Amino acid sequence: MTEEPDRSFAVVARVATPDRPAFQLRRGEVGLSVFDLSAVEPAISEDELLESFRVGSIVLYRTVAQVAAVGLVVADTEGAETLSDRLRDAHRELVPSPAMTRNQFKAALKFLEQQ
Repeated sequence: MTEEPDRSFAVVARVATPDRPAFQLRRGEVGLSVFDLSAVEPAISEDELLESFRVGSIVLYRTVAQVAAVGLVVADTEGAETLSDRLRDAHRELVPSPAMTRNQFKAALKFLEQQ
């Protein structure tokens, strides 16, 4: 888990399993789920986010500027029906820019992992 960020910056949160890559695509995925915790009022807390995931999950934060710097886009995408309404509304996906290949997308995600 990383320290909760300063919410005055545009930030996305990624839920992950400890000791496993957090920014890795699975076969067939075209985007990586993240959450804009400030997209709803009141803002979603880390505890509220983690309630919907496996016990022991962690939250990693990246600024939208970090995401854009590697050529990725934060796209509005409704979350799964298993999520609460608030989390579905806050759900986003990291997707590649239009000219990016899948290998470039994977490399950009790997770079975000290391930040």
